[in-house]
Order: sequence, then C-alpha cells, then structure tokens
Amino acid sequence: MRVSPFSSFFAVVYQAFNAIKKPASAVVGYGLPVLVVAICGTAVEFDEYQHVVAKINEAARRDSQAYANLIMERLDTRFTELDMALAALRGSDNRIDPPLSPQVEMSLRHYLLSRPAYSTFSVLGADGESIQWSTSDQKKTRDEPLRDFSPVPKMPYHFLGPVHYSETLGTVVLSMRVREKDNGNAGYFLGSPYRISRFLDEQELPPDYRNWDFTVIDTRSGQSLTQLLHMQGQVHSPLSARQEMVVLAPVPGYPFVVQTLVSSSRVWHTYSQQAPARWSAEVLLLALLLLFSEFLIRRRDREQMVHLRRLTDFNTFMAQASQCASQANDEAGLLQEICDMAIRYTHFKIALITRPDEAQWFQMLAMSGARAYLNNIAISARADLPEGKGTIGRVWRTGLPLFNVSFSNNATLAPWKERALRMGLRSNTALPIYRDGKVWAVFSVYHEKVDIFDDQLQILLKEVCINISMGLDRIYSQQLRTAFLDNSLVGILLVKNRVVQMNNSYTTYMLGLESDALVGKPTEIIYAEKSEFNRITESYEQIAQNRTVRVTGVRLARSDGQMLIVDFSGVKLSDLQNDVSVWTLEDVTSREVARRLYHALVNTADAVLLATNENEMCSRACQDLVRDTLFHAVWIGRVSELGPLEVLAHAGEGTEGIEQINTNLDGDCSLSPPLVVTRAWREKDVVYSNDELAEQADSPCFEFIYANNWRAVLSAPIRRDGQIWAVMTFVSPQTQVFDESSIALCKRVTSLLGHALDKLDVNRRIEGLQEQEAARARHDVLTGLPNRLALTEYLPQALARAQRQATSVAVGLIDLDGFKLVNDTYGHEAGDRLLQQLGQSLQARLRQTDYVARLGGDEFVVVFEGLTTAQAVEQVEVVLTTLHAAVEKPFPVTVDETATVGMTLGVALYPQDGLDAEYLLKRADKAMYHAKQNKKTREKWWFMAKDLVDDAQDAPLP
Repeated sequence: MRVSPFSSFFAVVYQAFNAIKKPASAVVGYGLPVLVVAICGTAVEFDEYQHVVAKINEAARRDSQAYANLIMERLDTRFTELDMALAALRGSDNRIDPPLSPQVEMSLRHYLLSRPAYSTFSVLGADGESIQWSTSDQKKTRDEPLRDFSPVPKMPYHFLGPVHYSETLGTVVLSMRVREKDNGNAGYFLGSPYRISRFLDEQELPPDYRNWDFTVIDTRSGQSLTQLLHMQGQVHSPLSARQEMVVLAPVPGYPFVVQTLVSSSRVWHTYSQQAPARWSAEVLLLALLLLFSEFLIRRRDREQMVHLRRLTDFNTFMAQASQCASQANDEAGLLQEICDMAIRYTHFKIALITRPDEAQWFQMLAMSGARAYLNNIAISARADLPEGKGTIGRVWRTGLPLFNVSFSNNATLAPWKERALRMGLRSNTALPIYRDGKVWAVFSVYHEKVDIFDDQLQILLKEVCINISMGLDRIYSQQLRTAFLDNSLVGILLVKNRVVQMNNSYTTYMLGLESDALVGKPTEIIYAEKSEFNRITESYEQIAQNRTVRVTGVRLARSDGQMLIVDFSGVKLSDLQNDVSVWTLEDVTSREVARRLYHALVNTADAVLLATNENEMCSRACQDLVRDTLFHAVWIGRVSELGPLEVLAHAGEGTEGIEQINTNLDGDCSLSPPLVVTRAWREKDVVYSNDELAEQADSPCFEFIYANNWRAVLSAPIRRDGQIWAVMTFVSPQTQVFDESSIALCKRVTSLLGHALDKLDVNRRIEGLQEQEAARARHDVLTGLPNRLALTEYLPQALARAQRQATSVAVGLIDLDGFKLVNDTYGHEAGDRLLQQLGQSLQARLRQTDYVARLGGDEFVVVFEGLTTAQAVEQVEVVLTTLHAAVEKPFPVTVDETATVGMTLGVALYPQDGLDAEYLLKRADKAMYHAKQNKKTREKWWFMAKDLVDDAQDAPLP
C-alpha cells in the first residue's frame, strides 16, 4: 500500500533529529539574545568610542591652535623688538652711518640691557652678511648667508633664517633679521638668534593645555624643532611613527606648524572612564532578554511537545490505515476500521465516510465517535441548497480537500454551526476518496480545537485518503481477479523457481486434482513425459530475454491417466531475487488431437505420394506418423499362424528391437491375452487397447512393453489387392488415446496405404505396358532393330555428344544389292527371313558405341561415334571392312535353299559434311546412290560423301 515519501521521510527525520533538537533550540534561544545584545552593544560602544575620538580630536585641535598662536605672538614680539632696536640706531637725521658712533653704541647697549633675552645682537652690512658690529666677542667678520633666510610673508622686511645649533650660545637657535629701508635702497640689517627653548616654551599655556605631545615642524625643511631642541643640534628627520591620530595647527604668518600626536591609550583611558555605566545597562538588558528567551523557549517546547505528540498520533494513524488498506478484504470493514482508528489514534471527536444517494443526499458508509451529532443530519451534494454548501458537498463536487478552521467564522457551515458548537466541535475537514479516477466518497473528521489542521496534518490526512482509495481499488481488483481466475476457462499458474505458488481452480479441474494439490509442488509433476518438461525448461531462456514465451501442444498427465494437451503462455514478472513467472494453460486437447490426427493423415498422404516402391512407402509412412502426432511408435509387420513376426517398416521408440517379441511368443503366451497385433492379424480387423501395458501384466512381453512405454496400442490391417497384406500398429505413451475419431483416422491411414499399394501395383503394370509399347513404337517389328522414329531421336543426341567432345560422327546409309531378286525368287517370306538374319549379323559386328537402324524395305542406317576428326575416314574404313562380312555368306531362306545379297553404303561425316542429322542422311543417301551407279567399276562397297563432285552445291548454309 502506498505511503507518502514526504510523510515517511518527515516522520523518520523528525524523530531522528528530535534528540538534537532541544540542545539546538536552547542554543538558539539563549544564544540569540546574547548575540543581539552583543551586536547592539558593539554598535553602541563603537559609536561611543568614535564620539570620544572626535572629542579628543577637537580638544587636541583647540590646544594645538592655542600653542601655535602663542608661538606667533612670540615671533611677532621679537620682530617688533628688532624694529625698535633698529629705530634706536638711527640718528637725528634718521640714518645709520657707519661706523657707529660711541653714543649710538652706548644707546644700543643700554637698550640691550633692558632686553636680557638678546644675548647676541649684530649689525650687518647692506649685503646682509658682513658684520659691522656685534655684542659678542666673536672674531667673525661675516654672518650666515642671506640666501638661507626667507622673508616673512606678512612683513617683507623681516627674515627668518635656518634653525641650527649655535656654538656661541650652546643651544639651538632660530636666526632672525630685519632690514632698514633707506630711500628705497637697502640699508643695514639687524640680526639676533632666537633660542628655541624660549621659542617652544609651553609654560605660558594654561595647565590643561599642556597635556599634549606638541611637535613644532619647520615647513621649509620639514625639521622637527622640538626634536632638535632635545637632541642639541643633531638634525633628525621628522617622526615617522604612525599614531592613532595626528592633529596639525599652522602658526599664522610663519612657516611653522604644530603637530599634536594623540595616542591610543589616551583615547582608551577617556573611553573607559565613561564605559562602566553603559556596560551595567547592557548587562541588565541581556539578563532581561535571557529571562524572556527562557520563557519563550519553555512555551515553545510545550507547544512542540503537543505538536509532536499530535504528529506522532497522526503518523501512527496513517501507518495503521495503510496496513489496514493493504490487508482488508471487504469495503465496509475497511471504511469502518479507518473511522475507528481516526478516533482511537488522532483523538478526533467524529470521523465519517459518506457518499450521496440517487437523490444527492449523503448517506453514511461508516462513522465513529460522537454519533449524536450525526442524528438526523442533512448533507446534500447539490450546490443550490444550503445543506450542499458545506465542506462535504463542496469536496464531492470539486474533488479537492477543504479544511475548515472554525465553525464560528465560516458562513457556509451555518446549517450545522449551532449543533457543532453545542457538541464542542470547533473545526473539521473533508477530503475526497477516489475510485477508478473519480470521487467515490468523502472522508470527514471533526476536532474540538480551532485551526488544528496545519500543513503537516493536512499532508498526512491526504495520504490517508490516498491509501483508502488504493485499498478500495485493491479490494475491487482482488474481487475482479478472484472472479476472473475462478471463472476463467484457462488454467493459470504462478511459478517461482519452478515451484507452483498459486493456481486458479480451472487448473486443478483440468488435471483432475484437488484445488490445493499443486501449491508448493514442483511443476514437473504435471507433465506426461520428461521431454515435455524439458520443452518448458528450455523456454525459460527465451522468457528471460523476451519476457514472454508461448509453447504449443504440451502433453500433461491427468490424475486418471488420460492425456491432456495444452498451449502454455508464460510472462516473466519483475523480481530481482527469484525467477517468477505467470503461465496460462489453454486446454487444446480436442483441437490438438484433431490437428495431430489430420497431420498424421496428411503425413501419410505425403508418404504414399512421394514413395516409388512399397518399402519406401511403408518406411516413410511410419516415419511421418510419429512426427508431431499422437503416436511415438508406428510399425508395419506380418504375423503368421505359426511363424515369427516379420517387421516390414518401423519408426519411433522401441521399434528398433521389436523382433525380440518373437522370443516371447511361445506356448506360454497362450495363457495370457494375445498381443493386439496378433489379434488384428488373426481377426483381419482393427483391434486396439487403451492400456496394453496393464493387459499384458502377466505376459512375457511385459518387460519389452514397459521398457518402451507402450500404453495405448492399435493395430489395423492393410489390404492389398483385396487380401490382408500386413498390419500397421500405432503406439502412444498415454492411455485412453483411441476414441472414435482416432480409430477412424487409423482406419483411414491403413486404407490410404492399402489403396496406395494397389495403385503402386497398377502403376507398375501400366509402366510395363507403356515400356513395351514404347519399345514397339521405336523398333522394327521384323528385325527388332531401331526404326526410323528411334533413329530420329538418337541421331541429334549423337551429334550433340560429338560437339561437346570435339569428335566426329559417321552416318552410313545401306541399301541391299539383289534383294528384289530374292523376293521374286523365293517369296516375301524368304525375303523377310533374310532381313532378320542380316539385321542380327550387322548388330553383331558393330561396336558397343555404334548404332544400326532399319529405315524400311532393304535400307539400313549405321552410325559410328567417337571418331577422331583428323582420322575419321581411316577409322570408318576399318569398321566398314569388318561390317561387310555380314553379307559374305549366303543366308538360308528356305529349308533347303540359301540366297546371297550385297550391300552398297554411302557415308557422310560430321562435322566435315554437315552439321545436322537430316542433311547428313541426305548426303549419305547421295553417296550411296553414287556407289550403286558405279557398282561394276567401284573398288569399295562404300562411297564417302566428301568425294561427291556436287558437294559444294549441296553444302548447307552456315
């Protein structure tokens, strides 16, 4: 019975994975909140971290810019002081004239004393390099080249020199210069180094601004002034270490930039100070989520347990329904059992199977559960009635399943709503049950809960209906099969490995057995002979290749000993493990017996028609009668009253040694019934026995009969020329073979054979007469020699042989000399006597290959074959010399008198003188007459046609 692949797979997989489902559900249930909190917390913390980074970045940018502004103010102040010093050097006329006067120097020194930061101060010439005056004790006359200085963009007369280490001051300094402007001409330069330590001092910044690692970069050379200060004159490249964040603040108006490095630890320290409060909130949220997940998991587990229990019940119901559908033997029992199992396993309140009657009102075929709901209930199949718009009616019309979620919310169920709710029914479903491809009934179940039919339950219920449909089809097919098998007029066998597994009643009826006599038995027991079983065995090779086979005329043995002839038809079934086949047995005994009897008669007719003598006729008749007939031995013999059995012809089993019956035909045989053949010979009539073996149980011939399986025996006399000539015996290995039709056939066979023998005798007599008449027609009555007709037939054949063998033929025409005188003197009787003697004498002197014929009167023709073409004349002359001796002695014509005659011969040669018989005879005749005309002067008694003078005129056309 069919089980849905989906439902089976689902049930197995669902149960197989149930052991790991709970741990997996727990992992998902608890892990998911943790994952959500982790993802959300990570996003929040990342956002907070970025906020901290932005906040610190902003603070670093603000403090760096404050530091850059401080440096700008210091540089501006220093250049302002240099401008003031330059103003102090000018005289009353606003000019600086070298050399400096003592008053100017004194004034400049007093100014410098008020500016202790100026430890070194120099007055340079207009070239900006030659030192005119300096506060230091250095001996140099020249200062740093002017090309190393760059003007300040916002003050073009102010110059910044390179940052370098000053040996005089012992520290790193920044060279600064201002230039005097005199009537558009460059004047003096005032120069003073600026200590970097003072330049970079951070102490003037607010305390909270000094928490950074500031680095001042000279953008002209990329040097880090901070590192130069720390390394005291050793020039290094700027820092290349990658920090988490770098903030740059340019010094306004000057080629310097303040670089502030923000470390990761600073960001993390700031971030971690604010994190504990957030982390506490996140942990609290995680705890709440875990508690909520625990609640959901437990509720889901309870629901899954309920669903699993329901699904298990439905699977059990489906399995039981499938088993029931595969084993049920009647429809009513199947339908009622399905309804009972639906209530027992799935806890439905009601289960029913119904179909409409002729009035289209549904009648219950089976039901189980709360039957009170079904009392007096009206359900119609008509769509125009309210009672026909429910689930059952719609399913009947559409052939599609319907699942009602709730009676309360389905308006089409209004006629049954109040009753259903009162009975505690909340939902129902209706599904079609098919039969022969059409809706045959409706299966409906009712439940106390709403929305109970989920997808899995729907699939299982559909599978149950499919199994019910298949079960109904199986029951119907089984009923049909049983009716078909039991009422079939052919036998049917189901065979597995040559053993009968099942048979219909007609099989045992045909064999005369009990109904269960064949089941479990080997098939060999039903065959009449081992050879018949071997025929079916050989057919198994064909059935293995073609899946079907047909074997006709198989002989089976009935229990009563009678022979049964059937046609076997086999079909191989699909079975991977065993040799399973179905065989049908059609009883063709009557037809086969008739066919074989007719075949035997036809065989006999063929034998007598084709035979040329009695031995061949009898032998062929026996052989044909055992080929595809009822008989396995046939023989023809004679039995004398006292003499032994004489076998004239035989064929079949046991007939080779049939003469040994003679050794048993002694005086003791008189005590037992005579053999059928003996009785038939004695009674001169048909004698038969349908069980010769049983009748001869006490006979000395029993062993021979038993060894050759001679059961049914019939002997019929063969009459020839009205008298019994022999007895034909028919033998069959089966009993009860000879009935009215078979006995009539055997009589017809022997009668046909007797008539054939009579006809053979008549034909022989007629052939003898015909041969005599043919001989008389072709031979001369007087001399016995071939006549003109015989010569006409013989001569063309002789010429054809010569043509094939490339030889020559001589044709001679003889005419007697003086024969008329013999007739006139002694009479025609004497002349006839002379011709007889002459014919014998000529025939005696010719070779075996030569031929002589009498044309009539005193004319004879001789034909010589096998002559060599080149020596034909010489060979002919040798023969003619011998032939003339036939007339050299007188012939006695009367009692007392003799007569003498001569011969004249004309000879024509083939192919020298002609190519056809008629022309050669004509040429020979001319040559003969030529010899007669010259009889007195001729040297020979013959004349050759080739020597005729008019030979060319008579030559035949080519």
